[in-house]
Amino acid sequence: MRNSYETFHALCQSRRSHRKFSPEPVPEEMIAQILETAATSPFASGRKNWKILVIRDRDVCREMVEAIRRQTEQMAADMEPEMASMFRRYVSNFTQFADVSALLLPIFRVAPVMRSLLRDRLTPSLQCWERDNAVKSISCVAMLILLAAESLGLGACYMTGPLIAGEELAQITGLSAGQEIGAIIPIGYPLK
Repeated sequence: MRNSYETFHALCQSRRSHRKFSPEPVPEEMIAQILETAATSPFASGRKNWKILVIRDRDVCREMVEAIRRQTEQMAADMEPEMASMFRRYVSNFTQFADVSALLLPIFRVAPVMRSLLRDRLTPSLQCWERDNAVKSISCVAMLILLAAESLGLGACYMTGPLIAGEELAQITGLSAGQEIGAIIPIGYPLK
């Protein structure tokens, strides 16, 4: 492992965000390797309150894209025309995963530990702290997913913009009450 730093550094430098993928399916073995790597992620406050949902069904991906389009169009409709035009260009990046081979969604749940401990003395800042810890954990998970995908010759993209339609996406993906999507990560063979 003498060259482990150099190898790791080269991997980090070569990683790019990919939003366009070939139709070639990613083998299950590669998805399993990515998930195995993600499972080694550190987590905040000693609580692993996350999991990764893998979506292979392109109809579900397309339904998610339509939900994002509906939400962003509703928002654009409330804007001045010039701002709406700029907003629409910006959010067009949120929906470039309709035909991806695999979509990985880090899912988290804010465990109300502080609410249980402090009851009516729980402050808004402590509630925020609990949620922030979950989000920070998801960020670590996502980075390992991106690096694992890169190491396997796959492309990926860390997307949080689509979460603008988070509630509807949670329904589409069948999340339980209290669970949230932390990111959307399309994975596939990148188009050059």
